[in-house]
Amino acid sequence: MARYLIGNSNDTWNFYQAYYACSPGDILELKENFHLILEDGFFEIDKDLTLEGHVNFEDNTNYYTNKIVGRLNIKNKANVNINSLWLESNNKFDNILNIKDSSTVFLNKVIIDRTDLIKLDSSQEKYPEVYVSENSSLNFENVSTFDKGDFYSKLYAKNSNIEINNSDLCLSLSFDYSNVSINKSCIKKYYTNAINAKHSDLKINNSTVNGGDTQKRYPCLYIYNTNINSNNNLFIQKNYPSCLFLNENSYLISNDDIVSSVDINSSRAFISKLTVNEIFCINQKSLAIVEDSFNLKGENNEKIDLLIQDNSILKAYEISLNRYFAPNIRINGSSTLLTEFLSINGEYYYDENSPIKIERSDDSYYKVGLIENDNLDEEFLYDDIDDDENISSNENELSPYDKLNKLVGLNSVKNEINKMIRMVEFNNKRIQMGFLPEENSLHSVFLGNPGTGKTTVARLIGEILFEYKALYNKEEFIFIEASESDLISSNVGQTAEQTYKLLEKAKGGILFIDEAYTLNKGDSSVNFGQEAINTILKYMEDHRSEIMIIFAGYTKEMEEFLDTNPGLNSRVANKFVFEDYSSDEIVQIGESILIEKQYVIEDRNYYEKNVKFAYEQSIDKSNARWIRNFNEKLLKVFATRVIESESTDLSTLTNEDIDQVFNIGKYKNYDGKDEDAYNKLQNLIGIDQVKRQVDEFISMAELNKKRRDSGQKIQNFTLHSLFLGNPGTGKTTVARILGNLLYQKSIIKENKFIEVSRSDLVAGYIGQTAIKTRAVLKSALGGILFIDEAYSLSQGSDNDFGNEAIDEILKFMEDYRESIVIIFAGYSKEMKEFLSLNSGLQSRVPNKFYFEDYTVDELVKIGLSSLDKFAYKVDEQLYYQVVKNNYNKSNDHSNGRWIRNFNEKLIRIMSQRISNTNEDDVNTITIEDLEQIKE
Repeated sequence: MARYLIGNSNDTWNFYQAYYACSPGDILELKENFHLILEDGFFEIDKDLTLEGHVNFEDNTNYYTNKIVGRLNIKNKANVNINSLWLESNNKFDNILNIKDSSTVFLNKVIIDRTDLIKLDSSQEKYPEVYVSENSSLNFENVSTFDKGDFYSKLYAKNSNIEINNSDLCLSLSFDYSNVSINKSCIKKYYTNAINAKHSDLKINNSTVNGGDTQKRYPCLYIYNTNINSNNNLFIQKNYPSCLFLNENSYLISNDDIVSSVDINSSRAFISKLTVNEIFCINQKSLAIVEDSFNLKGENNEKIDLLIQDNSILKAYEISLNRYFAPNIRINGSSTLLTEFLSINGEYYYDENSPIKIERSDDSYYKVGLIENDNLDEEFLYDDIDDDENISSNENELSPYDKLNKLVGLNSVKNEINKMIRMVEFNNKRIQMGFLPEENSLHSVFLGNPGTGKTTVARLIGEILFEYKALYNKEEFIFIEASESDLISSNVGQTAEQTYKLLEKAKGGILFIDEAYTLNKGDSSVNFGQEAINTILKYMEDHRSEIMIIFAGYTKEMEEFLDTNPGLNSRVANKFVFEDYSSDEIVQIGESILIEKQYVIEDRNYYEKNVKFAYEQSIDKSNARWIRNFNEKLLKVFATRVIESESTDLSTLTNEDIDQVFNIGKYKNYDGKDEDAYNKLQNLIGIDQVKRQVDEFISMAELNKKRRDSGQKIQNFTLHSLFLGNPGTGKTTVARILGNLLYQKSIIKENKFIEVSRSDLVAGYIGQTAIKTRAVLKSALGGILFIDEAYSLSQGSDNDFGNEAIDEILKFMEDYRESIVIIFAGYSKEMKEFLSLNSGLQSRVPNKFYFEDYTVDELVKIGLSSLDKFAYKVDEQLYYQVVKNNYNKSNDHSNGRWIRNFNEKLIRIMSQRISNTNEDDVNTITIEDLEQIKE
């Protein structure tokens, strides 16, 4: 283990040189009083090492002599120790630590400090100081942060392991799908949740948690679908009923804790020696069991001590109260309270006759005294929990602007919306100062493919503008969604009236017209759509500032629609282009949908890897709709497995579930029977060179799969091919088998084989060939298009419609490069001439399969195999001699076709003989039959 001294003097190493020179496990020590300012503001660590500084301890205070300024990215399963250092960032739009790729980081005696800050209620994008993801681990020992007041400050962990010991953290801790342990530490963060844990396991021991926001209803601890084990802790949030808030199937084990208040919703709690300073609430079909003393101090004069409601149960050995209040306890909504002892100020009561004020609804029940049956209702314990949420965490109480920014992707759209909002803010300030505002048209066009979020964003932008009082109606938010049928009437003269009524309904707010291009009927003899457009144009002019109209639709169609309506184009100032989601964004959307539905992905890396690949290979690029459809299939598979296996785990999606979705329908041939296409190909007689080339295809595909499984980039290879060979050499047969094989190996998406010739592609009239060809090409998307005798498309004439088909094929091959395999087949000589006339085609088809003529020996094998399939018997030696003799004398060297024709003729001769002689043996081909066919 080597040690490198880092500094800026002659006897020290440059940090970057030391990093690249060091071996895994080495130590990079910063010379005392040296501060490392990272170039470009960040540095990536992808190997095991220790970063070490110096701390001087004087007058009971630690003095840090070394800083690292910038972001440290730790990845690639690196194991990194950071000791005695001050980690600082002056960039509010960046992390200080970003840990991913199953890496492990241990911090000891470290200060984390961001000096450039964003207000918590700001609409700007926010970055946590510490971000941990992708099955990584983070361990804090003696780590500190500074109190940033109402500025954003957070540690966020997703799908990771976190351990915090002996630390003093003034920041919000947020966990998703993580395992967390907090020991002997102090966590403090006001104005938001101090701890926010979802779908996680959380252990807190001997610690203090202080924070939350009473005005914005943020609990100090927000616990959602999480197991929390709490021992000897102090949770503080005064004058608020939900300091410790449990929601949605959370499970609390509490021992010897002191809490300002507890609010349990749709959850379970098992408690021992709990002290509650203000109020204990149990709601929404929850269960709480207190093994021994339960001390309710009643320090909030505006709240009762104990509330049990909504079909909930509290069972306690002893409930100790500290005041008389009207009422002390309220039980309603078919709820139950069972306790053996009630006490107030040290006086015990053993039945319901006590001065303690208990308010109970008629459908509820309580008992004070010996609890004979210790088994609570089993049906209650395992019944479904309602989905209602009584209180929201800071993530759920978002402004429309925050909701917009939390949407995945759509960066260019968000930028354009920001410009629009800045203009609104600018005008508001001018008005406040007595200036005339700038004219700011809100009418907009939304361009984008299906599933890119146009409708969602339209509603959000409306809510944002309403909050900024930029819409004409300042009192009520109006959002009307319309389509062609809402605007156009089938009756003459009524379209204008129908459209006007809808515009009036949306006046003061927003009219969102989806698929607006459908209003343009082009050359239709009856164009009511234009009547609607004219009505809209006039209304936009007459009520310029009183309505916002959003025209939405697919990009190409909308651009054509605007081009044909220049009056509309000139009135719509804002254009929002909704880009397609990347595969990474599709994965992110899919995960968020499942999380929202309270499902847990067993192996998130497996889900992410497979969904990403599937979307990249998919023909259906319908964006968010694609991932919604995939998740629906996944949940159906999951539900089937749970019911059939009688599993009690109703939330965990396994790798096997994902595999089943992707493998449904695969490994089936065209007859629907299991068959190995590769073995079928290998069993074909001859064509050895073709088999070798197919092996190369498969090897490349399997290499890509291995690289993809290991998280590396893959290089897609072109599958378009030429099948060159004389008649009867097996081109069509091999093409069919190849299609099945490529599907089985997941190289193509569908088990589809479309066989066409010139007549299927070329029409008899100008302009029709392209349409006909494109329809055929689209029908083959995802599979194989086999064009037999492809050379016939080009007949040497400039006026030949076949050239139009070729042009359409070339364009389609470029547009759908990875979504179709096209095989051009034909005789070698004619195909060579065909390619020489079409250089564009030749450059796009790199794979050439040469189907050689069969030898006589191979023809004999083919012939005998065909006879054997139908149980015919023949003298193989004599059969060989006759085939060889006839084939050598024949002018028809059509390979496989010739031997098929030979066998058919031989069977006819045999049939004639049996018919004439009335023999019983219908299987044996005799010497007489062979002599008769011999030429």
